[in-house]
Formats: sequence, C-alpha cells, structure tokens
Amino acid sequence: MVYTTKSSQQFAAIYQPRLMPPPLEISEVASSILVDEKPIPAVEIRSTGDVILDVSFENTYACNKSIPSDDIRKWRMSKTKPPSPRVLYRVRLETLKKNSKYFQHLLGPTFAEGGLIKEAYTRLAEANLNPTEIEAEKLPRIKIVDEDVATKTAGRESIFGDMLRIMHGAEHVTKPITLNCLAVLVVMADRYNTMPTIARYFQRTFINFKYPVTVDKKAEETLRQKILIFYHTEQALRFASATRELILRGSSKWLGVEEAATDFQTAWWDLPDGLESELAHRRACVLRTISSVQMQCLALYASKERQCRLGYESSGPCDSFQLGEMIKFLTKKDLLSLIPFQAVSPEDSEYIWPDAYNGDIEALIILLRQCPSYQINKHHTHCGLRTKLLPALEYIKSCIEAGVGIRLGRSKLDWSSDSWVVKDGSKTAKKAFWVPGQGGNDPDIDGSKGREFDFAKAKGKSTWGMSELGGEKASKTLFTAARWNWLREPEPEDRSKSMFRPTLD
Repeated sequence: MVYTTKSSQQFAAIYQPRLMPPPLEISEVASSILVDEKPIPAVEIRSTGDVILDVSFENTYACNKSIPSDDIRKWRMSKTKPPSPRVLYRVRLETLKKNSKYFQHLLGPTFAEGGLIKEAYTRLAEANLNPTEIEAEKLPRIKIVDEDVATKTAGRESIFGDMLRIMHGAEHVTKPITLNCLAVLVVMADRYNTMPTIARYFQRTFINFKYPVTVDKKAEETLRQKILIFYHTEQALRFASATRELILRGSSKWLGVEEAATDFQTAWWDLPDGLESELAHRRACVLRTISSVQMQCLALYASKERQCRLGYESSGPCDSFQLGEMIKFLTKKDLLSLIPFQAVSPEDSEYIWPDAYNGDIEALIILLRQCPSYQINKHHTHCGLRTKLLPALEYIKSCIEAGVGIRLGRSKLDWSSDSWVVKDGSKTAKKAFWVPGQGGNDPDIDGSKGREFDFAKAKGKSTWGMSELGGEKASKTLFTAARWNWLREPEPEDRSKSMFRPTLD
C-alpha cells in the first residue's frame, strides 16, 4: 500500500448518468489521475477530501451477478472474464475513521498506512499546502483490494462509492437500486465495519423499498439476501417473517447434496452469528414434532391397548382396520417407509433408503390434513387417525405462525439468548453420568432429562397464537421437547365428538 505525490495534468470527463458498465461510468462528474503514466478513473466523494483510496475490484469467472444486471449476460456470451476495474476515491480521512472501525485501525498509527499518511501530511505542511485544497494527484494514496468472494458480483465499485457517500452524509447515486445492490451494500458495510451508519441510512431511505416476493423454493437466494439485509439493518419484523419462511421451505444447502464449490460461497449462503445453524435446527425441530404425531398414533393402534372405546364386538377389528388404513394413507403420501427386517449395509448401492422430507412444512401439514375419516362401519364415526391428528396439527400450525421465526431484541445479537440450540457449557446443559443397572447392564443416564410436551396441558384453543410473547414461548416449548404426548380431550364445546368417547349418530 503506497501513497503518491506525483503531479500530472488533471482533466475532467463528464459521463451520462448510468450504472457501471465497462469501462467505468459513474453518475457524476468523474476525473482521471495519472498513476504510473496510466489514467485511473477518480471519483470525488468530497471536493475537500484529504486522502485517496486506491481500490482494485478483483473479479473472476466465479462472478454470477453484475451491477447493472445485464452485464453478466454480455460477458458470458462473449466468454470473457468480467473486468477488474481500479478506481480512486477522494475522501475525508477523519470522516472515514469516525464512521468505520476498519479505516480507524487501517489509517491510524498502528498500521503502516497511517504512518505513510502522517509523513505525507508533514511534507505538505512544510510546503505550506492544505490537503483539503490541493489537487488530488498530490494527496497520499492508500491501496485496497476488494475481492469478489463474498458477493460474486461484478460492478461493486458503484456500491463502494455509495457506501463512502453515505459515510460522508450524502445520498447514494446508483440507480435503479435492486435487491442485489442492497445486499452488496450490506456485505461491504459489514466488511468495512461501518454497519451502524449504513443501517441508519437504510431505515431512513429504504424503509419503503419493495422487496421481491419469494413465492417458492426456487427463490431461495433472494430470500437469503433479504434475511441478511434485515438482520444487519435490524428490521425486526421483516427478519422474523423471512426467517420463518426459510425454516418452513427449507434450504438446498441443508440437504447435504454435493454442489459446485462456488454455489454456496457468497455471504448470504452462510448467514452470520450462528443464524445458519439455528435456522436449520429449528426446521429439524418442527419436522420432528410433526412426525411425532403420526408415530404416536401408529404406536397406539399397534399396541395391545384398545383404542376404540365404543365397547362393541367390532371394537377390536376397528383398531386393526384403522391401523391398516393409517399405514396405507401414510405410505401412499410418502410419509412412511416400511423397512425390511433383514440387515442391510448403508453402503449397499442396490438398496434405496428413504429420503428425509425436504419439502415445504406448510404443504406437509396440508398433506396430513387430507387423511380421511375411515370407518369400519357406520357406527364408528370418530375412530382413527383423523380425529387425533387434526387438533394436534392445528396447534402446531398456530405455534409455527406465532413463534418459529427468529425475533431480534434491542440488539441484533439478542436473539441468541432465546436460541433453540442448547449450547455446551450453558446452565441448562448437564454432564451425563453412569450408574450400575440390574443384570450387569450399565444404562447411560443423561443429566439433562428430556422434557416432555403434554398436549392435554396446553391452554384452550381460543388462546392459541394470541400473544406474540406467549406464542414464542409456547412455540419453543413445543418444538424443543424431547418427547410428545398428543392425547387430549376435546374442547368443552366439542365434547360430544370426543375421540375417546365417541357416540352413535
């Protein structure tokens, strides 16, 4: 990283207001500065700037986006690598250090760059020159390399210029502003440690920005960009809604499939501060809870305990009939797989192991609700899976709507205090120990006894999802349980339709 005091003839070139196509054009009067006898585009963020940021934007074939968006298509058609422009920005040193901890450290006395700037200012003072009034060629120049790893977006120089303008109290000039522009701005603000300034600008300027609607799983990258933006700019309500959507729809990153090395490398494909693992864990918790409903019903009807409470001679056959119909329905919907008893190696390529459900959770609930009311005869109107399944699914759905998304507190990091993941070393985690058992067996006793959710103890249906705070607590209680008991008496108004005391029609 160097500085320069080389003087050269300064000339101006006025460009039309456009975004950044190659060669670089910026929506303002731009100039060039000769560096090593080559003209380098220069952008005047402040006419009274006292330092030059010499930024090289390195782009590779891995770039899959551009600003403007059409440029990437042109480069791919011509089979050329996106250009890697070099741009000089005239800025105020104290403004950079005030709004960015990155520049505060880089341009301070600790690093060589700060020392070079101090030496340059000393020479200018000896020549009775004020850095805020001299030509840009005479100012100290600091080199920075900005790689494309975090965003895979060419054309970042226009967004970098906007970030500097916002730090200097000006407005952005890039038009039109797209979701990808905002995502790149947030990623840059995070890298250069100026997020508080950018977050305040977002809340003032982009509060009414129309974020694209993500209607299906194909728009996952768009959804992830929104989550990253909402998180860093502390838009709590939007963040809770977007994280809930990703939990319900699932992520191609969580499937464990082999992807290209560059597919998941951008910042929004690895959400920060533990969010990525938290979201994946919450989805797994919700799916495990839904699965427990059908598994308990299957276990009840496969047990020796009589489930049909009518007391008829047909009650025994009714249980067998319901068990068979359950298995038939669930296997038909690919929600249950029957595994043969013989041992099969997991590495056996000829055996097809059932895949875990990776679809939309809301679609899964709709699928389960399609379970018909099977009857062995006209008297058994309230026997079987549907009577037990629907109340449980309704409660699960209310908990999903009320509290499955991640909510931010006063600080964006406050969400971790309400994480669903039990971290090692936390107060709730206890060390497992061993005790001697009967018959010489040594059972493993886990110190953190798994909590059981009892549906019978849940509040009445009229209160489900009423309070956001209560909804979050009920949601976490339900989905983080170790075991579930879904047996429940109906609400008082529905007691005539009791699943345990069915009546004749």
